[in-house]
Amino acid sequence: VAVVVLIFRWLGIFLMVVLLGGGPKLGALATLNLSQVSEFALVICSLGMGFGHINEDTMTIIIWTFAILAIASSYIMGYSLQIYKKAAALGNKLRGRPEGDGSEHGHDDHHDHRDILLLGYHKVAFMLVAEMKAKSPQLLKRIHVVDFNQDVMPKLRAIGVSCSYGDISSPDVLEHAFHGAPKIVIASIPDWALRGIDNEGLVKVSKKVWPTCHIIVTADNPEQTVRLYKAGADYVLRMAKLCAERLHEVLTENSQQAFGEESELAELFAFFKEKDKVLRSSKGFVEG
Repeated sequence: VAVVVLIFRWLGIFLMVVLLGGGPKLGALATLNLSQVSEFALVICSLGMGFGHINEDTMTIIIWTFAILAIASSYIMGYSLQIYKKAAALGNKLRGRPEGDGSEHGHDDHHDHRDILLLGYHKVAFMLVAEMKAKSPQLLKRIHVVDFNQDVMPKLRAIGVSCSYGDISSPDVLEHAFHGAPKIVIASIPDWALRGIDNEGLVKVSKKVWPTCHIIVTADNPEQTVRLYKAGADYVLRMAKLCAERLHEVLTENSQQAFGEESELAELFAFFKEKDKVLRSSKGFVEG
């Protein structure tokens, strides 16, 4: 019975994930990690036995199946990635393909030349990719994104950015989502937009998974900035400070126009608006 349950897990979970665009790797890992029988099955069977729908022998089989899979799944979850890699290598060998881990849609697994990792694809990460596309497109080949939103991934891949679907709060997921050691990890999402973790937690998770990486995180206030540096952050972004620095740069580097004639001031603002217009056209790869 336990074997039958495992077979139907592949039919019910793996096929569903693949058909929804999650890719074989995500489907296989989800299937392996959900190989146990829910305790709710015991409740249903108990009710069924009470109503006379099933006999005691059936209940005994369900209990043994639950116990066997509960114990086995604890080991399967710990070795799910290794099991998947072996199975993918065997599948590729049988199909005459080069050895690999079989990922197609959910993950990009060859990250040898990727050394900039974006944890989450929120507003700042979105604008960073748009800036790079407009001004330094060669850097796109060095970026890998881990996020839960699969809708943007085809468009990111189209411009050379690799990406993986995953929960950025989980060390195990991050280790599976990015193979190797990135030089720079950027967490640009503020705490209010994160779920299940904060920026301090992302520092600790990143340092645990990649001890040698340099981590850039985001703070909402000076007090949080101090805490993040103490936690091990290499650099802390703060929106208010960055905006103030940009305004100071505009006023000081263009002081002659800013404090000159009205026409010169209008030319200055027109120049920056034109720069923003160019950037907006570059970010259309996600919006369009």
